[in-house]
Amino acid sequence: MNFNPQDYVIFEGITGSRLYGTNIESSDTDYRSVCLPPLRILIDPFSKFEQKDSGFEEDDKVIYDLGKFMQLCSQCNPNICELLFVPENKIISKTKDWNLILENKHLFLSKKAKFIFLGYSLSQLHKIQLHRQWFIDPPKEKPTRKMFGLTDSPIISGEGLLAVSNIKFDLLKESFQDEIKREIEYREEKKKWDNYISWKLSRNPERQKLEDLYKFDTKASSHLIRLMIEGKELLLTGNITFPLPNHEGIRAIKNGKYSYEEIIELSENMSKEFDIWYDQSILPDHANINKLTDLYLKIVLGE
Repeated sequence: MNFNPQDYVIFEGITGSRLYGTNIESSDTDYRSVCLPPLRILIDPFSKFEQKDSGFEEDDKVIYDLGKFMQLCSQCNPNICELLFVPENKIISKTKDWNLILENKHLFLSKKAKFIFLGYSLSQLHKIQLHRQWFIDPPKEKPTRKMFGLTDSPIISGEGLLAVSNIKFDLLKESFQDEIKREIEYREEKKKWDNYISWKLSRNPERQKLEDLYKFDTKASSHLIRLMIEGKELLLTGNITFPLPNHEGIRAIKNGKYSYEEIIELSENMSKEFDIWYDQSILPDHANINKLTDLYLKIVLGE
């Protein structure tokens, strides 16, 4: 059966910077959609569909299967949860099925938002700190096996090295211990070098200008603080307001108006407050999976 997800969309909206209110005139437009595939696709074990994220005229567009959307949303995935709060002026299309989702949005939300939003935030923080290190003290040269006193032919494969590294070294022969340690050190340094080169070659030109000017990733910094702000509002109110009330401040971070040190201090302070917001949260401990399952079946079966 030929299946075009676009023909079965129950929601499509504008996301990204144009949703957050942090966009400029030249910003890309991001689209996110949810579709309800025909029953033939849903029950066919050979036609499993979860999402489509390529092959569109638009640069950044994703269509999620309803079931996939509901799973991710019940886990408080920030990029998915936000679809529940897209305002009318950013909605391109929606059906009665999506209205039913919105009427029951509370079933998806839980205190798990603390851990997921904070986790996504800290991932951005790690990226910022790593890139900062590359600006201040970039790797000088590509590591070679010779630098670590290794021959061109490893004495052990990648999987074997992983297995050996998980046992006590003192169980191995001393000469073997030394070579394994050097092999591990070499591969770790080689991975760091490969990541550094990949970053240099794949940097967005516009983003690179900001990074080169301020010596840290200001765009990732804006995402870091945005995610923390969204997580706070969701925990305390069960809502995320778009455009973000402080979108000018988020845009200022992206444009380098705050120093690296200020971003780190702000993120550290907000990270500590997540425990307070969690204790004050109006959300339940867990999403209501039973009622979400009933909701899914009601929509799929057209009851």
